[in-house]
Amino acid sequence: MMGFLYLEVLDASFSFDGVIGAFALSGDIFIIMIGLGIGAMFVRSLTLYMLEKKTLTEYRYLEHGAHYAILALAVIMLSKIFIHINEVIVGTVGISFIAVAVYHLIKANKK
Repeated sequence: MMGFLYLEVLDASFSFDGVIGAFALSGDIFIIMIGLGIGAMFVRSLTLYMLEKKTLTEYRYLEHGAHYAILALAVIMLSKIFIHINEVIVGTVGISFIAVAVYHLIKANKK
């Protein structure tokens, strides 16, 4: 039970968008906790599966692309305090970093 509660607090602290989305569907805190718990367990099992199958070593640039996308989205979020940035631009920036990472991954795997 303590591991479950720890996972809930950890997931809730790192996924504010999931919490906001949960409030949009329900105001019941127990439904929100169950939803976050299921999501965290799914992501954890997916990560463990990818580690077992060595998928993460095959897609080595994808992690870097995701980190750059997160950095860019953080900068955009801070910029949105002062100026309005269209959501299409925000989505395009994130997808662009992932696309560039996939391109370099394919290029490196061909060598």
